[in-house]
Amino acid sequence: MKLGYVFCLGLMLFLSVAYANGAAQNASVVFPSVNELKGNQASTKSDVLLVHGALNRDSIAPLFQAYQEKYPQVTVAYFESNTRQLYEQFLSQPSSRPDIMISPAMDLQFKLANDGYALAYDSPELVNIPRDAHWRNELFGFTYEPIVTAINSDILVGEALPQSREQLLNLIRSKNHLLDDKIGLFDIQQSGLGYLAWAYDGQQARSYGRLLEAFGTHQARLYTDTSAMLNALLKGQIFIAYNLVGAYSYQWSQQYPWIKTIMPTDYTSVIMRTAFIARDTQQPKLAQRFIDLLLSPQGQQLLANQSGITPISPKAVGPYSRDELNKLPHGIFRPIPLGLELLIQTDEAQKQIIFTEWDNAMLSSP
Repeated sequence: MKLGYVFCLGLMLFLSVAYANGAAQNASVVFPSVNELKGNQASTKSDVLLVHGALNRDSIAPLFQAYQEKYPQVTVAYFESNTRQLYEQFLSQPSSRPDIMISPAMDLQFKLANDGYALAYDSPELVNIPRDAHWRNELFGFTYEPIVTAINSDILVGEALPQSREQLLNLIRSKNHLLDDKIGLFDIQQSGLGYLAWAYDGQQARSYGRLLEAFGTHQARLYTDTSAMLNALLKGQIFIAYNLVGAYSYQWSQQYPWIKTIMPTDYTSVIMRTAFIARDTQQPKLAQRFIDLLLSPQGQQLLANQSGITPISPKAVGPYSRDELNKLPHGIFRPIPLGLELLIQTDEAQKQIIFTEWDNAMLSSP
């Protein structure tokens, strides 16, 4: 009990600094070792696990806490950024690569692993997650997260909440100029997750072309992360946000009831957050232990109960479990497969086709 309080106090101090200017981007947070928090002089020799992630620190903090309670000599240094920046930094700054890399941009993670940047590890905890949630023994999926649409219900004025992409298009048409400059999207050239979700829409949605035209016609605003879009939604800068990470959006809907989160009923894309151990890690044992925790029943239970993130294991029980997610209105869940087909999304020629199509739509606005 005392240990938990001390940890939380230390964490709050760091978070209060990091959050002083609002939503975090490119922010580093240090979670001191338990030994250090207890005033143990041995803490000066603590081991450091460096984690880079596109995952809100509040969401991953319970996992760090559990890890440090088990290994009290370990300090965790966490660097948070958006998916595209994490990927580019990993490649461009080899001297500062992390021990663990975490991102929902499955295609970028897969490319790094496929290009030989991941350290193979036969975790004994792999038995706890579905077979299709890991690629070889290098890339490990640990969450199950829908891609959603969020709407500020003030725009509806009594109209029904759209449940599908077709109904969303009808709403945009009916509101016409009221939605000019009021739709939020990922900037697919700056966000790896945004690009992945949009490219997957291109394979799945019959409404893909009409959505793109509508977004361009209404001069959609572009953002690099889900938090920025939700903030804009809250402030009334936008009324519709498309292709958000569901976990964050549902948290906001609970806090601000006028923000409605929708899992489209035509289909709901699902992503996995994936993690890998960097091949040139300086702390392979510490990194392996962290992967073990992510995949273990304990780690999956923490996600389902304390992180607000849906775990990949269907056996985990809690308010954010897959069972609870299934109870919400949704379309057919279509998980983006973790496999070689992801490399298609990273192909430069394919990317340029999608970028050109996107730019033409966005620049064609009146």
